[in-house]
Amino acid sequence: MLIAEDDVATRDAVVAMLEELGITDVVTAFNGEQVFEALQKRTFGTLLLDLMMPKVDGYEVLRELRAGTYPRPERVIVMSAHAQPAELDGLLDLGADAFMPKPFTLTDLEKVLGI
Repeated sequence: MLIAEDDVATRDAVVAMLEELGITDVVTAFNGEQVFEALQKRTFGTLLLDLMMPKVDGYEVLRELRAGTYPRPERVIVMSAHAQPAELDGLLDLGADAFMPKPFTLTDLEKVLGI
């Protein structure tokens, strides 16, 4: 699993939640550039993608994945505190498979991952 999140506390919390769910093969990225680097090195089943990141944001990551510039994970789950429900259709049009508003709980994460 690849997690793209620039906030260290949030990223650490998501990694801890994933570990509670038994998911330990996790790669983290601070921004979209690091997402692209990770995608060139290996394939991922799921990308948990924050929208607001420095350098290259989540919107640009979605556009590049949709364009086929980089290998696309099987699922892209957008997680954001800033996206509004009205933006959901636009995110899905950009190639997101699901949206999870922040903050979220372990149960929310479990549900969106289908565990």
